[in-house]
Amino acid sequence: MTRTKRTILALILLELLLAGLWYYLANMAASSPGSSPDSAREIGRTMGTVMGVVLGLSPFLYLLARSNDRKAAAKKAE
Repeated sequence: MTRTKRTILALILLELLLAGLWYYLANMAASSPGSSPDSAREIGRTMGTVMGVVLGLSPFLYLLARSNDRKAAAKKAE
């Protein structure tokens, strides 16, 4: 498996993990009697920011992995 494919797979798994964590925390905040009314909004804002940062970095990580694949293929061809 190339680095590019591993990078894409890792980013997808990370996003799914973050979405699952978001869902878990939102359910915990909704079912907890001691949570504040703003907790769901703050959890959503925080998790949305984290997921946005990961998606923002993903093109850079993809290009870096593709560059490393090309360098490895060129080195292997020598």
